Amino acid sequence: MKPFLGSFVLPAFLLASTALSADAQNENTACRACQSLPKCLVTNPAFNYEELWKCMTNANLGDPPDNVNSIADLEDWCCEKCLDLGDLPYCQEGKPTGSPSKSPAPSQSPSPTFDCAGECCDCIHTCTIQPDPHYTVWDNTYYDFQGGCDQYAIKNDIIEVQIATRPRSTYSTITQVTVLMKNTLESFKIAAGGAPPTANTIVTGATYSNTGNVHTIDFSGVPSFIKITEWGSNLSLQVVGHGTIFSNSEGMCGSWDLGGVRKSDGTVYSTAGGWAATALTSFPLAQSWMIPPPPANQLLIPALDIGGNPICDASKICGPGSAFPCNAVRKLQADKKCKKRCNTIDDEAFADACKLDIENTGSNTWACQPSYLEPVLEKASPCDFNKPDDEKCKPKKDRKEGYLCHRLGGTCETECKDKAPPGYTCLKDLCNKKKKPNKPGPKPEARKKKKKCECMVPLPCSRDKK
Repeated sequence: MKPFLGSFVLPAFLLASTALSADAQNENTACRACQSLPKCLVTNPAFNYEELWKCMTNANLGDPPDNVNSIADLEDWCCEKCLDLGDLPYCQEGKPTGSPSKSPAPSQSPSPTFDCAGECCDCIHTCTIQPDPHYTVWDNTYYDFQGGCDQYAIKNDIIEVQIATRPRSTYSTITQVTVLMKNTLESFKIAAGGAPPTANTIVTGATYSNTGNVHTIDFSGVPSFIKITEWGSNLSLQVVGHGTIFSNSEGMCGSWDLGGVRKSDGTVYSTAGGWAATALTSFPLAQSWMIPPPPANQLLIPALDIGGNPICDASKICGPGSAFPCNAVRKLQADKKCKKRCNTIDDEAFADACKLDIENTGSNTWACQPSYLEPVLEKASPCDFNKPDDEKCKPKKDRKEGYLCHRLGGTCETECKDKAPPGYTCLKDLCNKKKKPNKPGPKPEARKKKKKCECMVPLPCSRDKK
């Protein structure tokens, strides 16, 4: 995945760490190296911080500084050491940039953006939510939710994407989507079936277009868009997100900064088991991201009870005695023109989702579902996400591989075996317990048993056909 280099101020990437050698402490030498940083980054945008440091210094100044752990740290270090380099794109008036704060519009019709220094500020990730609601999130993990609920799909300080799912007895589907630009309060709103009619007021920093049953919101100055497709009486949502807009996002599309999926209180939700298994466990997740009543709920038809309270239900059954009436939705209409099969879908996870759709509904129509045939899917790397290690535990660093625990998508944890949710395992020798400073005085005679410090990683999903 290549980072995007646009006309706006270049957001910072990940940076690496280690202390400057004695030569590097010479300010003039260091500043000359800092002046080479933009050129090195353009020459090879895939450089990590160590490779970038070697390029800047021609490999003559040893390892990077100890207090530098990312490209963002390296930029900050340069700005601090070389106060006269304010014309560099990563310095503002010769000082390091803050993280995160909202930056002004890039050029032309500006999109509101984060001027951030996070792990994946300049990354592109994708989220897809398609009928029979299958959720494929920023880090490419996936799960199912088969109930009816108004949910935050994406939520940060810049943008909200709200969706409504409704039951249809054999499956559930997306029936409404609202995209809200929080700085301007401009919005796009759509409901399946066209009632109420689609409404758009987004004109600042993005362009709305409509071709047939496809509605697209393109963000100005960044390679990012939101695509909503009407299919029968269902909607699908496809998002290509860029870090300058979607950093700090949480919701049903997962955690942009941390990867994986989390409830609104930060609790990790396990996506182990695939589509069918997660359909049985995802209701608490949807409940945690349930949208409060209006004015927070910006959907065209919010799900509210007689008292005005939000309705969120785990069942895909509709009708008498259920949370949602069947007359509020229409059943899947067979498409006689569909001659495709699920095994012709390129992405294996989507092909499996298609097979589950047919199993649930008995209709082969799903093989022609647009978001299966024209998927929006950017493969993500575990290295793109911040790793919130246990405070008492830190990852070991290999000179060639870097922080291997993090590269595997893991975090360093004490009592890993007690903490690991389903679908995770604990690996030894990838983490170290953080050392405490020695206290003066005699050593205690008996020492407490040391708690193990291990790397908690998700198990790889084996898709080999036997």
